[in-house]
Amino acid sequence: MRSVEVTVTGNLSVADQLADMGGWCEREGIGVTDLHAVRILAGRVTFGATFERAEDADRFVKTFDGPG
Repeated sequence: MRSVEVTVTGNLSVADQLADMGGWCEREGIGVTDLHAVRILAGRVTFGATFERAEDADRFVKTFDGPG
């Protein structure tokens, strides 16, 4: 298991961003055991996620971390 955090900005609501991330994991066949908003600050939202495989966590970070 590996836990990571990503910070995003953009126009999506927290719920929509979570749905987008969860949908991406499902389409990619990635097992995410926990996905949640950690903190919201000045238009930036940090999400935490735990994955069954470290390589899946790495792919998630590459896909979602950074400016939205």
